[in-house]
Amino acid sequence: MYVIAELRQQQKRIEKSLDELREQKKKIDEKYSSIMEEENKIYDEIRRCRDMYKYDRLQMRLNVVSNQRKAVEQKRQEVEKKIRGYEAELEKIKRKMEYLKPKR
Repeated sequence: MYVIAELRQQQKRIEKSLDELREQKKKIDEKYSSIMEEENKIYDEIRRCRDMYKYDRLQMRLNVVSNQRKAVEQKRQEVEKKIRGYEAELEKIKRKMEYLKPKR
């Protein structure tokens, strides 16, 4: 029974961490979508632009936004990888608990 109690504590701890990671992913997704909107808006402005100076400024803005998007994308992938790891760990714990429970 001691092992099952310990597994339950681990399960609660992992579920808490998983909830925090999901919240973090939600915030990252919101930031990512806003960056994508801005990037698309800049692309549209570049397509319509005729002035070379304005075109160069837009290109620089596009580079900055593109770098931000890549950084957020990398962070997003890291969080998704952590979430998958925690979910796998949680599944292992649940299987162990089922195995260790006495059969009736």
